[in-house]
Amino acid sequence: MTERFQYINHIADLIALELTGKISGEEQQELDCWKKESPEHMELYKKYHSEIFVAHKFEFVKEHDLREAYQVFEERTYRAVRRRRRIMFYRYVGVILLLFTLGSIVFLTREKEEVPVFLAQKIMPGTCKAVLTQPDGLKVDISNTSYLDYITNKSLPVVSMEKEELDTLPLRYYTITIPRGGEYSLTLSDGSILTMNSESEIRIPENFDKRQRDVYMSGEIYFEIARDTAVPFIVHTDRGNIKVLGTSFNVRDYQDETFLETTLVSGKIAFNQSEKEVYLKPNEQLRLNKENGETTVEMVDVRLYCSWKEGRFVFEKERLENIMNTISRWYNINVSYEDQAVKDILFTGNIKRYGDLEQVIEMLKLINKIDIEVKGNDVFIKDCQ
Repeated sequence: MTERFQYINHIADLIALELTGKISGEEQQELDCWKKESPEHMELYKKYHSEIFVAHKFEFVKEHDLREAYQVFEERTYRAVRRRRRIMFYRYVGVILLLFTLGSIVFLTREKEEVPVFLAQKIMPGTCKAVLTQPDGLKVDISNTSYLDYITNKSLPVVSMEKEELDTLPLRYYTITIPRGGEYSLTLSDGSILTMNSESEIRIPENFDKRQRDVYMSGEIYFEIARDTAVPFIVHTDRGNIKVLGTSFNVRDYQDETFLETTLVSGKIAFNQSEKEVYLKPNEQLRLNKENGETTVEMVDVRLYCSWKEGRFVFEKERLENIMNTISRWYNINVSYEDQAVKDILFTGNIKRYGDLEQVIEMLKLINKIDIEVKGNDVFIKDCQ
């Protein structure tokens, strides 16, 4: 019993590390080997990657000591199931009982208590949505079209001129706007890739790589910049500019948020504001307070700020209000708080970005002392203390 429990604990630890993105190459190889040992292992592994399944098991863990819970599952399994295949499968169901103690899925800042949730309908996640505004003001839905294909086939004629002649002409821009509940990925003519989050906008010069590599943004965009030492890539925001030669980084600058955040994944960037430059190294984040102009630079876990690009919501001791701001943009919902104090509840979690809203609520409902009610596209959160 002890050896089996230790083994299950070890497998649970590996699954936990993978779910949180902290698994090493050697640990990943061990977990992959375990999955390949039998169809039962693989089936169980897939089941444990369901947030709803995890949440339900968590409710069971709250009422049992871990070893006691494991024994209960063992007894139920052997009493109810006789076929060898199903016995092998359910022997490992105790793994899920350990995930939360390993810090893999959810850390709650309050005592745990069941929270009532009312869901009248499924609210689906955002999809690929983008509107392009041409230099002449014409608006076109390019949700199902690549940016380069459109400007190549449908755009206004581009005049062939030398750089000196181009410099004398006024700049004209293409503007790409992403609505709430949308996202869009585009490749620029220099090979740079931009992934745009909900409620974001970017303006791109018509003669982008021939004249300059300057873009103007708001919202949140993940940049993967093609290197060109002759023409630096510059991202303009309302509060300052980011100069890049070739690198990957995330910029978050929503008008309704207090901070502008620039998070560097690889390479090197410089943030320029009022003739003052601040250089960032990989895994560093610059935060600019828009209210007082103060900037700070610190080492961060870039996964927390760039996971949205990979289809995850990853939070670590984040305020509930900030979380709901992010979720409301993606699901195009309206969030109201009956008690303002609940906005400051802290939450840590790793949630799929492409699941329906119910999956997100299933995780958030683990927070103690709050009620969450969904009516149409309106979400109401209140303190039930």
